[in-house]
Amino acid sequence: MWQDKAGLMKTLFLIPFYNHPEKIRALCEALARYDLHILIVDDGSNEASKKALRNLSEFGVEILTRAQNGGKGAALKDGFRHALQNGYTHAFQIDADFQHDISEVAEFLELSKRYPNDLIMADPIYGEDAPKSRFYGRKITNFWVKINTLNFDIKDAMCGFRIYPLKELESATLQSSSNRMEFDMEILVNAIRSGVEIKWIALKVRYEAGGVSHFKMLKDNALISLMHARYFFTLVPFLLGKAFKGQKYAWWQKGERSNEFFLRVSLFLTRNLPIFLIKPIVIIVVCFYYLFSKVERENIREFLLNVEKFSGKKPATGVFSNFYDFGIAICDKFRIWQNGVLESELELSKFNSIKDEFEASKRGRIVLTSHLGNVEICKALSLRSPNFRMIILVYSKGSENFYKILEQISKGQIKLISVEKLDATAMMQLKEAVEDGVNIGIMGDRTPLNGDKFIMLSFLGKEAKFNYGPYLLAGILGVKVSALWCIKKGDKFDIELSDIADEIKLSRDRKASVLPYVQSYVRQLEEKACKNPSQWFNFFDFWR
Repeated sequence: MWQDKAGLMKTLFLIPFYNHPEKIRALCEALARYDLHILIVDDGSNEASKKALRNLSEFGVEILTRAQNGGKGAALKDGFRHALQNGYTHAFQIDADFQHDISEVAEFLELSKRYPNDLIMADPIYGEDAPKSRFYGRKITNFWVKINTLNFDIKDAMCGFRIYPLKELESATLQSSSNRMEFDMEILVNAIRSGVEIKWIALKVRYEAGGVSHFKMLKDNALISLMHARYFFTLVPFLLGKAFKGQKYAWWQKGERSNEFFLRVSLFLTRNLPIFLIKPIVIIVVCFYYLFSKVERENIREFLLNVEKFSGKKPATGVFSNFYDFGIAICDKFRIWQNGVLESELELSKFNSIKDEFEASKRGRIVLTSHLGNVEICKALSLRSPNFRMIILVYSKGSENFYKILEQISKGQIKLISVEKLDATAMMQLKEAVEDGVNIGIMGDRTPLNGDKFIMLSFLGKEAKFNYGPYLLAGILGVKVSALWCIKKGDKFDIELSDIADEIKLSRDRKASVLPYVQSYVRQLEEKACKNPSQWFNFFDFWR
């Protein structure tokens, strides 16, 4: 019996079977070498198929017989129940048609051993023999599963080669009401919604001429479509449930949680929909986020009130505008990354002037950005200028997935380094980088964390903490400091590069030596925030 070394896992092969006598013996013979119990659930097969099953005794196969055909989902549910009752922790589903590459079984088992609470799924690789109708049908199904789970890492929702962690999926199984072919997709949706993680392994799939398939094109596609529709209309209650069950988050988790949510939705929309369809969908997503993000609404309301008191002028926009503009900014983010921003959308004279300045600089500099406007314009610079390179220092605690997505999209031109990892080795690397002309981007308005060096300064009439670490870094590296601003005005990106310091000389009192430069940045941030209040995307309490 295959078990993990601690003896905590007990896995069996689970084969849902209905009138597949031709391949079942070869399949069991191939599986027997793995020394796992084989459970076949006979879903009301005909007599010829039952005879084929009776001839498998040499492989120690257990047959669980259903009196009548109920569908693949019904067979799997019976198999799960039987496995749990007999002390099994995992069920390795393998379809009876023997289309899958059994040589990958060991790799699946090994991954399941490393991640015993995760659902191990196949990412199928199809050959030229795959029917086009099946291929495109899977693409449509994968699209809807991504929508209904808001998980855009789905590789394939239909492949019947997967390892189920049975205890972790008890809730998902109970919620899955379908009993036929659509069960494979439905349990995946419910698994993801219930928080089960997915791991993927590439798997070759073959289609043989004359192979038996019990997939009924009209009936099963109709059932699958109904299942997708049902889960689409439960998406809102699912999101509301998550909102009301939300845990208490620290500010960095709260901010990046919202960023990652928008990021994943927007990445999917930007890659799969034409531009004219994106905005209406963003409005829908923003509305839900706005309605159920009370703390974020209050933080933006406080910001707008401070703008009004400080400037003596009531902002023309309300709280919702900040949420809406943030959604649009996320969509713009991906257009920028994918080089989808047209030159007509840029203030070209300013953009080219800034690009020329960076290209003319032999050494890198510190580039301060902010949560105001769309700082992704840095990436637009990198895409349009082969010589423009940048390292972005980020706070990644609790937001690793967010930055992983960004790194994947940047294609190497932008490198992300966590501020938690700025040890002596990292500082040497930064020194070498700026000498080689690489710029260092840092958020100048990031709320300081415990242990950060900060200065209390008036911002919009109220005292706020500003981290002065970036200015110390500039002094240590001996580089210039600039602030890069990008405000969306109508359909154009208005870009500005302003000087903060040509050089920062650090005295014994380091805080005092950087104070004028921090003040210069804060005054610029203040001025631009008053002029463009709806593009303030600091959704956490800035004055905490």
